[in-house]
Amino acid sequence: MGRGLLRWSLVGSLFVLLLLALGASASSGDQQPAFKACVKACISKDCAPEAPPLPFYLRALWWTCESNCDYKCQRQLTAQGQGVVHQYHGKWPFVRIFGVQEPASVIFSLLNGAMHVRGWNIVRRGIPIRHPMRQWLSVYVIIGTWSWLCSAVFHTRDFPITEKFDYFSAGVNVLYIFFLGTTRMLRLSTWQQTRVLALCCAIPYVLHVAYLSLVRFDYGYNMMANAIVGLLSNFIWFVVAYQGYRNGQPFWWKPAVLMLLMDMAFSLEAFDFSPFFDALDAHSLWHAATIPIIAQWYDYLVKDAKWDLHLEQQRKD
Repeated sequence: MGRGLLRWSLVGSLFVLLLLALGASASSGDQQPAFKACVKACISKDCAPEAPPLPFYLRALWWTCESNCDYKCQRQLTAQGQGVVHQYHGKWPFVRIFGVQEPASVIFSLLNGAMHVRGWNIVRRGIPIRHPMRQWLSVYVIIGTWSWLCSAVFHTRDFPITEKFDYFSAGVNVLYIFFLGTTRMLRLSTWQQTRVLALCCAIPYVLHVAYLSLVRFDYGYNMMANAIVGLLSNFIWFVVAYQGYRNGQPFWWKPAVLMLLMDMAFSLEAFDFSPFFDALDAHSLWHAATIPIIAQWYDYLVKDAKWDLHLEQQRKD
């Protein structure tokens, strides 16, 4: 049973990676003559010297007259599209709330971050100081909270700087899960034992960020890089699950199932459909799906550490 579940989990992960490789989205709305004409007319009217300024809540989120015209024309043409919804500048024309560009993604990102904040108390109270995973999981809480905060900021207002913070922090999060799994699989307990692994993770990440920052910000490459690291993480955690199976751990299956569920949530990116209620697209639903997974992930990590201590005590007895 153990090997069968792990085998099918790996097959599922490979299938998800294939979906991401085949998935593609197009941005056609901002190329329409009607959109360009609408924006031009709006700017000439709303951005004239005698025109009233934007409301404070829009200016507080760095909306300008020009970007507001862009948004207004997106919504206007979407309403006139008779069910045909186009993407503009690579994004769906979401309904804005108090200046927030993607309200659903912001809410779900904050809830994911809250799961990591909650994880801090779970880790600190549930795992004794003497267990080596306690320090690595504490770092994971910080990285996870930071990455979802960056996601919330990016979905609030899409600027090049907020986009980079979102993508780069997400990359750290994905890479750290790989680091965490490898540390657990090899049972590395000290910095001396983990520093080679840390360097093997840090150097490719720095090169990855340098390429995206200095050479070309390639969205497809970034997604595939994260998907490949995620696939490697899956393999590592499947091995951890198999180790638990061999050791008689009652919940040995949980990391394999959780990683597969995370992959399934991530695969929503390959099905880039227009948003329901002008708010819920595939990307926001991906963020929604990960909330309960993160909660269960912390539950497993703490139980796994306690089981490890249980086995250690048995060996002593």
